[in-house]
Amino acid sequence: MTNIDNKLISVAKRYSDAILEVAKERNELDAVFEDLKNAVNVYDYSEDLRAFLSHPAIPAKDKKELVKSVFEGKVADITMNFLFTLVDRNKFNLIDTILYCYENSLNDAKNILKVNVISAVEIDNDLKENLKSKLETKLRKAVVLDYEIKPEIIAGLILKIKDKTIDGSMAHKLQEMKKQLA
Repeated sequence: MTNIDNKLISVAKRYSDAILEVAKERNELDAVFEDLKNAVNVYDYSEDLRAFLSHPAIPAKDKKELVKSVFEGKVADITMNFLFTLVDRNKFNLIDTILYCYENSLNDAKNILKVNVISAVEIDNDLKENLKSKLETKLRKAVVLDYEIKPEIIAGLILKIKDKTIDGSMAHKLQEMKKQLA
């Protein structure tokens, strides 16, 4: 999900909360999550679809027909109705941010915390398990680790947990040392 605009999170959260409530009532939380992921993938990778759905001169009826032809049989009725709502309200462009909010709410409901781990090199499995175990103990939540490799951090780790960043990278330490010497 690369199209998250922090300024749109509050609006997207309202839509996310609405579909989450309906999905919860119907016991379809995970199914709707998968449907939304699929919708985002199609939307993100189809420039023609994005252009069509965002064009102001195209009537909502025509946009709904296209959404129906693309997603019918591939998503549950609850998700299809939600996609139609986004079309009606001209908010389909929020789909990425809605998915981001939905995933966060779903993880909160399941007491799961997603942690982004950035390292300079590939981390071996023993260290991954050790890190996961320590984070779960410290945070008192189930932790899902998402790994990313960025050689420019030189060594160490950067942990991103929700809106917090813990930067234990060598690049950060060198930057701090440079500030102190200046």
